[in-house]
Amino acid sequence: MTKDIIFSVTIPAYKDRYLKEAIDSVLAQTYHNFEVIIVNDASPYDLDSIVYKYDDQRIHYFKNKKNCGAKDVVDNWNICLSYATGDYLICMGDDDKLTPRCLHDFAELIMKYPNLDLYHARSEIIDDHSNLVCVLEERPEWESVYSLMYNPRNSHLGDFLFKTETLRKNGGFYKLPYGWQSDDITAFIAAASHGMANTQEVGFQYRGNGQSISHDLSCIEDKIEAVRTSVTWRKNFIASQCADNPEDSRLAELIKQDVAKYEQREVDDMVEFDIRKKFFSRSCFWFYARKKHNISFSRYIRCTLKAIKNRFI
Repeated sequence: MTKDIIFSVTIPAYKDRYLKEAIDSVLAQTYHNFEVIIVNDASPYDLDSIVYKYDDQRIHYFKNKKNCGAKDVVDNWNICLSYATGDYLICMGDDDKLTPRCLHDFAELIMKYPNLDLYHARSEIIDDHSNLVCVLEERPEWESVYSLMYNPRNSHLGDFLFKTETLRKNGGFYKLPYGWQSDDITAFIAAASHGMANTQEVGFQYRGNGQSISHDLSCIEDKIEAVRTSVTWRKNFIASQCADNPEDSRLAELIKQDVAKYEQREVDDMVEFDIRKKFFSRSCFWFYARKKHNISFSRYIRCTLKAIKNRFI
């Protein structure tokens, strides 16, 4: 296996609770040719005391003078990209972890599929104490962008490995509020020409904790608008592409048929989750806000009933 591939593992950092675990997981890699880019997003937490304890020339630490904030978190992803010098780039959360062979497995996959712009690590969910919650589904070793778009999956930003040069040419990470579906769109753009290869062993650990943006219900209306922007992008993308084989043509047609249902599913899942967490206040909120967000009364009732089932039964 070649040792010439240089990886940039970037960590847009704000929280301090798990930052040491995140950094340690990168330094524990069995593949050693990498750099760690940490960008402190003007955090109120003492990240300096964590980072400055390391004496490793592969760690590069930067501080934003102005906080990008949660809504514009993608700006910090792209600031991380601007500092990267590696051939390939991972952008992981400050509370996530890499497994020890993550970069090793990626290097082997790159050697097998050298002409791709996007690779993906099988991942697992861990809890606040780094205990395993579940291992996510295995995907084909290679798949086209149509397969990536159509087949449902549970993925996160840190699952993906981007070819740095191509990511820059594509304008960096696609910006949507709170980064909601930004990882998906960025991946679709990267996979458009040559598809994506997947590792078969777990390489990434996503921490499912209540402090993450994914669990922040205060920005749900912005997330709904991000979903709708994402759906518009998907429609335009499929309309602009020309599949070069029957299977991809079939998937493209299925994506066209499913995109409206996809939007409805995504929005309804968020509304149901919101109602479930604060049933009385949020069920009232969504009763009055449903028209603003083009949610029919019947859909509102379904979301409410599902929230009741999941919360009280």
